[in-house]
Amino acid sequence: MRSTYEQMPTFQEDACELALFQSKWPSGFRCPRCDGSAYYRIASRSKRLYECRVCHHQTSLTAGTIMEGTRTPLVKWFSALYLMQKGISATLLAEVIQVTYKTAWLINHKLRHAIQVWDESRPLKGELRLYGDFYARPVMSGVFDPPDQRDQPAVVGASIDPESGEVAQVKIKRVPHTEFRRRLYGVESYGTFLWRHVTDVKSEVQSIEIVRQSDSEGVTELGLIRRGAIGWLARTFGGIGPKHLQAYLDEYCFRLNARSDAFGMLLSLCGMTRTVSLRGLVNKRRTVRSVRWTGLANFKQQRNVFQVS
Repeated sequence: MRSTYEQMPTFQEDACELALFQSKWPSGFRCPRCDGSAYYRIASRSKRLYECRVCHHQTSLTAGTIMEGTRTPLVKWFSALYLMQKGISATLLAEVIQVTYKTAWLINHKLRHAIQVWDESRPLKGELRLYGDFYARPVMSGVFDPPDQRDQPAVVGASIDPESGEVAQVKIKRVPHTEFRRRLYGVESYGTFLWRHVTDVKSEVQSIEIVRQSDSEGVTELGLIRRGAIGWLARTFGGIGPKHLQAYLDEYCFRLNARSDAFGMLLSLCGMTRTVSLRGLVNKRRTVRSVRWTGLANFKQQRNVFQVS
């Protein structure tokens, strides 16, 4: 991790402003009030303030983005964007970009919020593989521990490229304890995952394969993805509690899905995602909300669709 931030490029404020402008308005400036394309740049008040030539509405460069309301210079935001390509703790980020721990924590979680908004708009489809297991298994767990402090059941799901047979898109999602106490290899254990994270258009889901962590040839690809996520969380953060676990899992999957363009994609997401407040992040619900997936009953009737390897 240290080699990553030691090689971090030096960002310039003007270049960051231009990059954010292109991320927010990829087709050119658009007034949020009248949709006009002509503007004045008001440099006397702020380098990031723009006035529409038509209706004279003024808007800032960060308004309507994940950075709205920030007092942190853009160069520090861009440094955080760069470092999230590998994943970084708030403690280390605060040290690297010279901000308080609270500011570093808020920046990291706002970036994760942008990732989660994007992830929710991209359900899995096509040929699917599912693998379910627990995020952690404590050596000792008292009988009086609250349920959400024990093992965290999660499902690794992936869309498979029909031509290469490789993973095209992956998600790791928490599911309710009550549901995951059932058979791990029965479709009933994956109901919430299917409800929330798989497209409900039946024609876009060709097959669902339920796999185990390993087979006769060794650890399966989904098993390796799960191990990679757990290893990264352990090395970088020393493990994560249940409240924000999903945000960290989504960050890990984002890097897998973005591949070599994680920085560019994350910058684009920052420009198109509205910000979230500290209160909204702190008060985030721990529970998993279920949304009905209309194709589940049809798939349960088609026994040849489900394969167990």
